[in-house]
Amino acid sequence: MTVARHLLRMQDLSAGEMRSLLDLAEAMKRGEDTGAPLAGRCVGLLFNVPSTRTRVSFQVAAAQLGADSFPYGVEELRLANRESVEDTIGVLNRYLDALVVRWYDMNEPGAGHERLRTMAGLATIPVINALDDEEHPCQVLADLLTLRELFGAEAPARRVVYVWSYSPRQKTPGVLHSSLMAAALLGHRVTVAHPPGFAPAERVTRSARAIAARTGADITLTEDLEEAVRGAAAVYTLSWKSPTLTGQDELRARTRLADRWRVTAPLMERAGREAVFLDCMPTTRGEEVDAEVKDGPRSRIFQQAENRLHTQKALLTQLFDGTLTGDRR
Repeated sequence: MTVARHLLRMQDLSAGEMRSLLDLAEAMKRGEDTGAPLAGRCVGLLFNVPSTRTRVSFQVAAAQLGADSFPYGVEELRLANRESVEDTIGVLNRYLDALVVRWYDMNEPGAGHERLRTMAGLATIPVINALDDEEHPCQVLADLLTLRELFGAEAPARRVVYVWSYSPRQKTPGVLHSSLMAAALLGHRVTVAHPPGFAPAERVTRSARAIAARTGADITLTEDLEEAVRGAAAVYTLSWKSPTLTGQDELRARTRLADRWRVTAPLMERAGREAVFLDCMPTTRGEEVDAEVKDGPRSRIFQQAENRLHTQKALLTQLFDGTLTGDRR
């Protein structure tokens, strides 16, 4: 029996595979015709939380590749009435050719990623992580394409600063974790600026730095926001739940940080005149970022959003054409 190739975390791809995937995404974005490599295929999208960019970009990607796509909310399936994940995947596995899954609940950190691992372990079709409570590899592939477009061959040497920013919502650290792992694998320079109590998960930082020691990547964590952005090529706003604080303690800590920890015009000026602003969205103007930054000339947020389409087209293509095959779990 052929073992499906899944994408659950950034480390499921090698550095060479990431570069190959980005090469194909660039070609697709230029309009180079690849035909309909997924003609006759059916791609399912199973989401337990709402989505705009991920859902729509995957649906359009599938259509442009010749496939049909079928979105399902958990409440639409028997999962909502206690049918097991094992039974659900056993059925979907026999109807679909690939399954894109977004699953997390920030009241149960880690449970979403374990749910995806369970699904992948039972499936003989590719399972793609479309954001859980640990990683978001699809977003980060689009970010990598954006950095390549902005900085070309110099992208690995141009420092990206991920700024923890206030949000009243508890958000998953998925983008941050996948960004750290991708930077480590590709030899990029990244800085994470975070307030006390909101550092990335220690195991992720430890793993990224171990890989960085081999690839020459620079992974820096700091609690000095203003110094962190000085000389940055890109300032990327993110919000994520504290890995150490819970409940009302976490909420009170975040609320105290609202005034200082966000991306403002003065912060961008400190970064330098050439620095660009990145944001995977959704973000609220006046919370994670000021409107004059999000809507200003430095912003590249819609370039990032567009690149979701191209990188996901490349990912789906390579999952099915044999470029990404084998069991790497």
